[in-house]
Amino acid sequence: MTATIIDPFDPATWGEDEKVYFSQIDSAFGSKGPLLIGNGEPAHAAYLIERFLTNAEQEVCLFSGCLKQEAQGVAVYGDPHIHEAMCNLFDREGKLMIVLEDDVDADGKDVDNHPMVACAKQWADVNDGVGSKSFFDIRKATSSSIQRLKEDDIYHHWMVMDRRVFRLETSMESYKAAVGFGRSGFADALATIFDDLFESATPLI
Repeated sequence: MTATIIDPFDPATWGEDEKVYFSQIDSAFGSKGPLLIGNGEPAHAAYLIERFLTNAEQEVCLFSGCLKQEAQGVAVYGDPHIHEAMCNLFDREGKLMIVLEDDVDADGKDVDNHPMVACAKQWADVNDGVGSKSFFDIRKATSSSIQRLKEDDIYHHWMVMDRRVFRLETSMESYKAAVGFGRSGFADALATIFDDLFESATPLI
C-alpha cells in the first residue's frame, strides 16, 4: 500500500496531526512570548517556508545546501505556493537573501532554470524592470566560510525572518529542525552570522 503524500497546501491530504501542526504554526506567528516547535518533515518544512515569506515584513535570510525542488515526493522550493509568497514579499518591498553551499538545484541544473529564480526574474520584468537582485539575491558560500562554521560548531542550515523568528536544522541528514518564535536574541545572532556569510559569498544570479 502506497503511503499518502502530504501536500502542505492541500488540506484534503492532511491527517489530524497535520491539521493540528499547521494550525499551531499559524498561531505561533502571532505569539509574543518565546515558543519552540519541532519541524521534522518535508511537508512541514515547505509549509513553514511559505509562512516565513508570507509573514515577513522586511526580509527572509536562508542558509542552505541547495534549493531542493522536491524531497520525498513533496514539492519544496519547486512549489508554486512558495513562489507566490516570495513575489508577494517583493510586492511589500521585502527581501529574500540566500546563501548556499552547493549548486542552486540538487541536480546541478543551470541556475536560471530553477523555478524560484525564473519566478523572481518574471516578477522583476512585470514590475517596470526593477532589478530582481534588489529583492532577491542568491550567493554561494566560500569554502573558508564553511570551514569557519564547522570550526565554531555552528554548521547547520537555518532560515531567519525579520531577525526574530528562526528555523534551525538539528540534523544535516534529515529535515529535523527547531522553529523559534519570540526568541529575538538567538534569531538575531543567526542573522548576524548570515550577514557575514552573505558579504563574503559569490553571487550566483
